[in-house]
Amino acid sequence: MRAVHAFSSRFSALASREKALLAACLLFVAVFSAAKWVVMPVRAEYARNRAAIPARRAMIVRYEALRQGQGRLEEERVDQVGRMEKWEGGLLVGETPSAAGVFLQGILKPLTQRPGTRVTSIRSLPPVKKGEYTEVAVQMEIQTSTEELALLLADLTRQTKILRVRKLSAYTGGSMGRAPRKEVVAVSLVVAGFSSAPLDEKSTGRGEE
Repeated sequence: MRAVHAFSSRFSALASREKALLAACLLFVAVFSAAKWVVMPVRAEYARNRAAIPARRAMIVRYEALRQGQGRLEEERVDQVGRMEKWEGGLLVGETPSAAGVFLQGILKPLTQRPGTRVTSIRSLPPVKKGEYTEVAVQMEIQTSTEELALLLADLTRQTKILRVRKLSAYTGGSMGRAPRKEVVAVSLVVAGFSSAPLDEKSTGRGEE
């Protein structure tokens, strides 16, 4: 309090010009202090933030590209899962290749039960390793007509299981039925499907004759 009183007394004793000069000095000191400790740090922070804008924009662009890329990858993954599920659904049922061969014969037999078609033999062929799967095939010897052979091949393409005709040979000879008589076609047909059952090297895969 004494210091303040003393400063006030001395300030009162000064002339008006001296008071104005002292007030100007005090104002300058206040402005300089405010500029140094307030304005300049704020300006420096603003400059740092402004300089960081391009890097932040580049980061946002990279993040957006990554997000879009992840979206495409997720779509591809879902698509691959769908294709895999569809493929797995088309596999032959059976814990062994022999069981899968029996299942395949069960698919084929109803397709040959037509009045103009006669199965002379049907047997399973030895399974073959195809990548991670096992190819199971059945060979059929049938006597039929050209029309019913076409129907049989069409029926094979409509099955829910993935089947393919691995071999087909046919020759004509004689006729069947009463008038109008139909030409008989002797057909040797190998139909194959795929199984997830592990291949047993000792298995011969023989089916019924």
